[in-house]
Amino acid sequence: MDGLVPDAKLSTVAYGAVLDMILRGAIAPGELVTERLIATRLGMSRTPVREAVRRLEGEGTLERQRSGALVVRPYSMEEFLHALAVRRLLEGEAARLAAGKVPTDIVAAARERIERLRRDGLAESARQDDRDFHSAIAEASGNPVLATAISDLRKRTAMFRLGRLPERIDQVCDEHAAILDALAGGDGEAARAAMQSHIDNVRAHLLQRLTAL
Repeated sequence: MDGLVPDAKLSTVAYGAVLDMILRGAIAPGELVTERLIATRLGMSRTPVREAVRRLEGEGTLERQRSGALVVRPYSMEEFLHALAVRRLLEGEAARLAAGKVPTDIVAAARERIERLRRDGLAESARQDDRDFHSAIAEASGNPVLATAISDLRKRTAMFRLGRLPERIDQVCDEHAAILDALAGGDGEAARAAMQSHIDNVRAHLLQRLTAL
């Protein structure tokens, strides 16, 4: 796979691939991560993988044990709820700032993805569609620092896996549609309220599931 692609670009590819494996649960919290294993899985040399692993360790996605081994950092429910509370504040503000600024083609594409989710349920594309939805709003806020902070927090909450909550599909679609309506209508306060309500519902549903276990 390496070929003539520069190492810097390969390390970015490796970073994205490893992060995706972690977020999908292909590499579980607490699981050992080695350069050799990742390089073998990706069909890459160890040099770009080493840079990707260092980046993930620096971000806190991987943590080093006393033995020197690297593992996927487990997140507790308390940490998840703290991150979700900050997401509520930041994504609400991003939605307010993005109102009236999201390009019409992106709004239209988001509406198509909502209908696909209603029709197909939790297909493999659903996770990426959700990521794209929230990323587009963060980017449209016009504040790159805010967008980066939201991206980092979403990585943390995505790592806390209680299943993909298929029973919430219709509700999520309705919530995303309400956010889009407010964004397209240029109503910043309504967009903020819709986004914060969406995140509140995620929190409430997860807590409900935990108490039922």
